[in-house]
Amino acid sequence: MIRQQQQQQQEQRSSSHLPVLYNPLLNCIFNNPHHSKAPFKRTIEDLSTKHNQYTILLPPAYILNEFHDPASDDSSTKVLLKTLCYNNEDFIRSHILKTGAPVSSTVTPISKEQSIIYNTMNGKQILIKNQMIYTGKGFKRSLKLKITSVSYFKSFCDYFPKGSQFMIIHIESSLIGGSPPFKPLPSLPPPPVSSSSSTKPENVANVTFEKLLRNFPLLSKAVSDKFYRLFHHNNRQFHQLRTRTRKKLSLIKGEFTKMQEEAYKIISDSVRVENPNSEQTYNLLNHIVSTYPELDLNKLVHEYVEINLYDLMWSQMIFQFNYPNDDKQEYDPEAMKYLTASKYESLSCLSLNQLDLPVSKPWLINELHQRIYLAIQEFKKLSDSSVMNSTVKTSIVYKTMEILSQAKKGSELVVDADTLIGLLVMTVVHAKIDNIEAHVYYIKNFNAIDRTNDGQFNYIISNLDAVICHLSESDSLQSLAISSQENFDLWSGIVDQDVEKVKQIVSKACEEYSGTDLPAKHCLLSKNINGESVIDFAIKAKNYEIYNLIINTSMSWFSIDFVLFDKNVISNQNLFMTALIEETDDQILDDLLAVVTQNATICEQVAYFNTPDNTGRTIGHYLFHNHHLITRIGHLIDWEIKDHNSHTPLFSLCRCYDHPSYPELLEVGFNAVYKKYGKKGIDFDKHMDKSGNTLLHIILMGLPQTQILSKEENLVNLNSTNAKNLTPLMLYVKYSRLENLCNILKDDRLDFLHEDHKTFYNVFDYLSFVSTKSSTSKEYRKIERLIVDHYFQNFFPANRPDKLAAFNGKFDSNLKEWVIHLRNEDCRSKPQSLRSIKQVLYVEKLQRPMSIFPDADLIWRNHAMNVSTSPMFQKLRINKLIAQLNVLFQSMMFQNDVNPEQLFTTFLGDISHNLSVLEQKQVISAVIESQKQDYGQVKLKFSNIQEMEFFLDFSFQDVKKHGSLFNKFAKLVCIGEHKQLDLRNVEDLSMSRINERAFFSKMFNIPEYHYQQCSLGALAQYVVWLDMIGDELLKHFQKIHSDVNAWKKLYHEICNINSELRSMEPTPETNVPNGVPQEGNHQGEAENLHRTGTNSSLFSTSTHTHAESIPDESEGLNLFGLGSSKRNRYKKLVVSKADLVKQIMKSNIDLKWEYEIMATQISNFLTFRTQFLKFGLSIYVKEEIRCLKQRQLELSKYLYRVKYR
Repeated sequence: MIRQQQQQQQEQRSSSHLPVLYNPLLNCIFNNPHHSKAPFKRTIEDLSTKHNQYTILLPPAYILNEFHDPASDDSSTKVLLKTLCYNNEDFIRSHILKTGAPVSSTVTPISKEQSIIYNTMNGKQILIKNQMIYTGKGFKRSLKLKITSVSYFKSFCDYFPKGSQFMIIHIESSLIGGSPPFKPLPSLPPPPVSSSSSTKPENVANVTFEKLLRNFPLLSKAVSDKFYRLFHHNNRQFHQLRTRTRKKLSLIKGEFTKMQEEAYKIISDSVRVENPNSEQTYNLLNHIVSTYPELDLNKLVHEYVEINLYDLMWSQMIFQFNYPNDDKQEYDPEAMKYLTASKYESLSCLSLNQLDLPVSKPWLINELHQRIYLAIQEFKKLSDSSVMNSTVKTSIVYKTMEILSQAKKGSELVVDADTLIGLLVMTVVHAKIDNIEAHVYYIKNFNAIDRTNDGQFNYIISNLDAVICHLSESDSLQSLAISSQENFDLWSGIVDQDVEKVKQIVSKACEEYSGTDLPAKHCLLSKNINGESVIDFAIKAKNYEIYNLIINTSMSWFSIDFVLFDKNVISNQNLFMTALIEETDDQILDDLLAVVTQNATICEQVAYFNTPDNTGRTIGHYLFHNHHLITRIGHLIDWEIKDHNSHTPLFSLCRCYDHPSYPELLEVGFNAVYKKYGKKGIDFDKHMDKSGNTLLHIILMGLPQTQILSKEENLVNLNSTNAKNLTPLMLYVKYSRLENLCNILKDDRLDFLHEDHKTFYNVFDYLSFVSTKSSTSKEYRKIERLIVDHYFQNFFPANRPDKLAAFNGKFDSNLKEWVIHLRNEDCRSKPQSLRSIKQVLYVEKLQRPMSIFPDADLIWRNHAMNVSTSPMFQKLRINKLIAQLNVLFQSMMFQNDVNPEQLFTTFLGDISHNLSVLEQKQVISAVIESQKQDYGQVKLKFSNIQEMEFFLDFSFQDVKKHGSLFNKFAKLVCIGEHKQLDLRNVEDLSMSRINERAFFSKMFNIPEYHYQQCSLGALAQYVVWLDMIGDELLKHFQKIHSDVNAWKKLYHEICNINSELRSMEPTPETNVPNGVPQEGNHQGEAENLHRTGTNSSLFSTSTHTHAESIPDESEGLNLFGLGSSKRNRYKKLVVSKADLVKQIMKSNIDLKWEYEIMATQISNFLTFRTQFLKFGLSIYVKEEIRCLKQRQLELSKYLYRVKYR
């Protein structure tokens, strides 16, 4: 007894000194030697009795270890959060939710977003909504914390049920907050707001007289009626503006000025003393002016008059300008109209090079073209019908001139007066604004501000007048029109592929300028308004003959700079880009490539091929149009540059799904990348788009051609998730990419059972989704076969042909219950409800009451069927139950007394057609009784029982000894899993300090925020299962030990009765009553009951079983000479003994039956333990190899980024 106590103390001592967990909150709950003392006692007791009904909110270990309680911010001694974990019961219980009984639960109708309020252990409330935690009632501070991940914690301590698992919701900080050990750098103070800040003019600019009337009813009451009468069409005072007759522009201007004066008079009259509300109106106007000190009330009134009269005035002006110019020079010179639609048409092909600009460098000419294009877009706004006052018109002209004249940052271009005039000519000619003269006149004569002394305004207007004047002169106009016509002839000849027409133009130029440079104004050097040259036109025409005529007739005509900087200034696409996008003639591409590579330096070539267009795409992004060029210029391409969609050139190649030679395209592209970057290794994380898609996600087929999986130096993560939390494996199943699926399943780096950390879907769920759409297609059948075969080959024992596994769970809205999809090795599938599965397993256990087939409590220990838990994470709970069921199915493959084929057939059948549980229990009981009856009459001696005891005791001690070892092993494996995570988190945190700026920024994410798993978790489920199966066997030992003790008790009671009966019998006489011969017949039977010799009393035991059958005095009992009381006593003893004999004979059968089962189960368990552990270790080794390779990849990326950053 003392020895056993010492052993128990030693076990307790060893179990209380397990390694400390890095997270203090986890350590104080699951690894606490003082769990039975305050402040932990109540919490531990509650968790141990109903661990399924609680969920732990877990802050990161880094926060708990490094940060302190915000309540101690002003104190000289800071209280670390980890101190609260070990000393503050309120802190601990605040982080444990009662998920078994939510306070309330609501679902948003449209978004289906779920909001749930829970109480904590100490009565506080928190809200879970949209992956966020909100503190509520009971908390001192209102906090909003992000849920970083959700997982289960495997308990390893003795004070929680063995094999219990606790749901953990990982949050970004503690529920009381946390102050960092270092003070964050203060943010930069906002710049001082000066009185001339841009906000005030912006506010003033938004104020109109109409707004004032709407916002100030008093002002509206004073002036609105008068303005209404002023602008009314029946106001005869200004009827001139409503008559469509010829009149001078000065008359229109005069009428507007009169109207404006009347408007001013209305405002001034409103504050006269004779008006009833004059004082209030005056005070209101003063208030408005004081509110907007820079407000010009006269300007507002002017614009108000403009808005109300604009349609009338503008129609009058257009009528005057559109009137024939026959006598306008004498009648009204200001109304002359020069730029008509026909003149615009004659100049529509005018090119910038034909305006004698003092700029010759191609890159500067491109900048000018850009300015012209933007200026045209701005200038065209004058024609917009929404532009109804002089202020807006003036603003448009100002912006146009600013675009043309203002230099870009870093630009060497200087726009002088001559250049500005030329740019303005191009802007006016190509904007094609009808009645531009009327717009200029309106801006000059109807402006709300007196700009007589405004030098900038006058300079702009004078330039506009100069341009219009220049275009109105016949000589200038004719010269420009001729140039435009020459350009048109050449451009149209190229576009229409009129070779003869182009040849004539080129031949003429060749005759005039053979061997010399072309004049700057020549049509062969012309460009359209987008900056596209005739070479660009020839490329788009896809006619090599025309292209060759233009570019190769005379090599001196087009310099290499002209070719390199020839591009569309709107899209910023150069000639080679255009050739690829337009998929022009291969000869044109080859020749253009030869021109660039033979005449430009390497640096110029690299710059040319990697200059992005307006979408951020380079030539590399377009090489899929002609992938044969990759081998020629692949070494010059920057394959890691990203466009605006975060697509690299390699990424774009992989997304070209409609390419006729897709595998070849991938092979050529990846070979070029390996050739350029292969020496230093390739970090494929650089080839990731905004949605988190890697190359593995987007490749359609041809993984072997890419060598992305086969080359060891490739830094590629097979299990990376995109923004939708899909791994490449899940995506291949979802979109039926069969070929890719075959290839990726062969790679041992693949995390086949990976779960989406938001919805907790895995590859089996996506297979199920696909089955609802195309379950009958051949492609789906092949995918299903691949997935099922891979699972059974890698995660299931191969010692038996029949296999069954639980793949995924789904909530059935009709059954109002979760159903589990079960599949066998032949892909035969059957969804079964949890209730049905539990029923089958319960019945199976009834059929094997003394076997090592697990009890229902072991399977459902972490999944309470009738207990409400957090509905937000039900899928995760189901996934954990599925994992437990699969461990059960795997264990069945090693149990010799289980017929997997029969059991699996039951699971794949319709369980609802089976008998009820009560009926099945009756049938099973009848079968067991029949098996016992088959033994017949069982005769056990005490020596047999002793032999049984000896064997059972020896086996019990052996199983118990190994069970103790397995218990320790299970604890070490479980805590080892968490120590693996701790080590990894500390390493990651240390390595993240490499980038100190990112580490100390507010955007830094602690490594613990990311969902993590370690290899020992794979082993833990098998070791814990073995430990619990061993406990199940020990429970059977206790049962049979109890039955043996009951048999021995019966035996001793019979012995005592025999002794008493012998003492009551007289010495035998010569004439013995009838039965002496029978004593010999029953001697053997008595020997079976006890080891000592027997006497005649045993005869009575075997022949008299009921009191009624005992002979009376006349039949011989009185021959013994006994008294009446002794006879009654004798009679009772005989009856008791008969009843005990019946019990012990039944016990003989039960013991024999139990003993034989136990002997078989002990033998089975020893075999099962070895084989199942071996299988679990094989799963662990595979997972460990995968995790080590994954870790190697992560560390290699760190080194790569440090080396090449």
